[in-house]
Amino acid sequence: MTPKQRALTIVIGSMLAATTTTIGFIWWDRGAPPGFKPTLVDVSIAEINRNHRGVRVHGMARHDVKIKQTNSDDPTDIAYVFPLVPADNLNSTYIRVMVRTTQKPDDMATIEEMTIEGLARPPGLLVNKEIIESWQNKGYDFDPKFVLIEHFTD
Repeated sequence: MTPKQRALTIVIGSMLAATTTTIGFIWWDRGAPPGFKPTLVDVSIAEINRNHRGVRVHGMARHDVKIKQTNSDDPTDIAYVFPLVPADNLNSTYIRVMVRTTQKPDDMATIEEMTIEGLARPPGLLVNKEIIESWQNKGYDFDPKFVLIEHFTD
């Protein structure tokens, strides 16, 4: 093997390894290859955890606090964040599930029934301290391992 062939093999091999690793990580993180939705599993708010990927959850969306997030790169990219509480316990102030969606909630509603299909994951930086404090100021408590569902919008 000549030095040029060896260098070309190393460059192409490195690019292939980096691409395969990236696709593999995204597949593991989302539960589906990039560009695809994971298989949806019906779960209740009480049994959802951070090990789930694609979920379908039914509950009541609380809009007591109107939270809107904008992307600094694109001001037209707006997401809304709100908790989902069990439908059989409307007055629950314990938050186990937060939803992040690009669909604007009804301005007049403070509570609405919803079935959310999305990707369950740890909240990370998407649910920051200010969001948590604004809900805590309204009398809500957060589960230490609450889950964020990033709503699939078609």
